[in-house]
Amino acid sequence: NLLPMTDNVSQNTYGFSRDLQAPVLEMMMRGILVNQNKKHKVIREMRGKLAVLEEQLASLVVEGVGVPMVNWRSPAQLNSLLYDVMGLPPVKKRNADGVFARTSNRDAIEKLSGYFIAEPICNHLLALRDLGKSIGFLETGIDPDGRMRSNLNIGGTNTGRLASSASDFGTGTNLQNVTASLRSVFVADPGYKFANLDLEQADSRNVGALCWNLLVNNGDWNERSAGAYLDACESGDLHTT
Repeated sequence: NLLPMTDNVSQNTYGFSRDLQAPVLEMMMRGILVNQNKKHKVIREMRGKLAVLEEQLASLVVEGVGVPMVNWRSPAQLNSLLYDVMGLPPVKKRNADGVFARTSNRDAIEKLSGYFIAEPICNHLLALRDLGKSIGFLETGIDPDGRMRSNLNIGGTNTGRLASSASDFGTGTNLQNVTASLRSVFVADPGYKFANLDLEQADSRNVGALCWNLLVNNGDWNERSAGAYLDACESGDLHTT
């Protein structure tokens, strides 16, 4: 029994997680409808962009650096290009053997893009990886009824968000990181529409409320300042205010 291990706060969280089981299971079973024609069209467009970027990268490497083209998907070849040939300061990360070794992962590429001579190549590598990831997502297997389904783990994160992964049948993937360019392949069922619900300036309003409750009551911030911040939230243009 987990209840003796909980306090008043965690009991509410635990109860809420249990209440989510039915609707989340229904979401997993229902899945989301995929427009196959749109999917194939977007894949073709992205493959075209990928080919252009690969050609541009080849020009940068062959004509700019003066070495044969490398396979941008190969960490070993990228390490050699960036560190051995171009002489950039090595970015290291602990590998599977527990040894700090040179890496060309995304964080490393972003860091190396700060060097003038590496910026064009690094920007192309990042764009190629993003496109490759998007194409891989679009080519994810879907179920015979034309729907994509994923496993949703209620307790999969520390923040309260759901974790998403491929279904038990090997189809689907993480549906929570779908970029705007990929959303067009998903369509609502007949008679339904998609909706995006979001709170307006939620973080900023929380800050204003916390400042009011914590600082004004303790005399650390005058009431006029706290009120001005909350009024700015209502002004319609908080950032300019």
